Amino acid sequence: MKKTVFFFALGLTIIMLPSCQNNGAGVLSEESAFIGEDAPAVASLDETQIDETMEAVDLLVDEAITNHANLLRSASADSNQYLTDCPLITVDTIAIPHIMTIDFGTSCTGKDGRVRSGKILVSATSFKTFPSVRQKTFENFMVDGRKIAGTVSKTIQKDATNLIQTALVKENILVINTVKGDTVSRITDLTRQYKKNVLADKTDDQTRTWGSVISTRPNGLVVTKTISETTPLLFEASCKHIVSGIASFENSKGRKWSIDYGDGSCDDKAILTVNGKSKEITIH
Repeated sequence: MKKTVFFFALGLTIIMLPSCQNNGAGVLSEESAFIGEDAPAVASLDETQIDETMEAVDLLVDEAITNHANLLRSASADSNQYLTDCPLITVDTIAIPHIMTIDFGTSCTGKDGRVRSGKILVSATSFKTFPSVRQKTFENFMVDGRKIAGTVSKTIQKDATNLIQTALVKENILVINTVKGDTVSRITDLTRQYKKNVLADKTDDQTRTWGSVISTRPNGLVVTKTISETTPLLFEASCKHIVSGIASFENSKGRKWSIDYGDGSCDDKAILTVNGKSKEITIH
């Protein structure tokens, strides 16, 4: 029988598309994989949404720093992938460390279509030279109805010859769904590589991320996510989504599963695998 099932997690819709596959060996069909707070689909897709939200915050801040490289020029929205003209960006170079404030006001729609409000504050040993240590904090910062609180630290090295930056990214944040009242806590220990292919073209920028994430879900369940350096999560600036890579999960009840984000195509598909059985799911 063909079936369409809808799930809602942190505002993200998981759509199991009609399928002509039979439910034989190898095809994931267990209801418990898709329904309920403990379900692998719900937990891993919440993680996907948070991953992409925080990746966008990271790249948006980098874009603001690049636009303000001389610390005097106003940001130009022409070639930006995230910033429009509405955030007010100020830089204090007298303070040690330096502080950049990105103020989105009560509502600011970015080029990625996300609506942000509140402030991101970035402190840095330097916005110009490397290595650099940066820390983000948030003041009433919200993205599409979800509030981000806590800190994100980033230690960056630069390979100017190959146009690559490598950063250690440590998040200690809360993600609060202001509609549902749910809170997810998240602690990360990640390595992220930033690759600029053509300097004049921001649309071909890429990041590759690997490492570990520990999240505590609203019901107290702890989910550990591991991403191998050999199968990192590839985020394409032009797509605004994760387009490839594999994330492996295990929750505090001992349940294990994985998400495979595909071959690099900018689509909304991923493969959920639980106990050796797999199902293609729609993730955006």
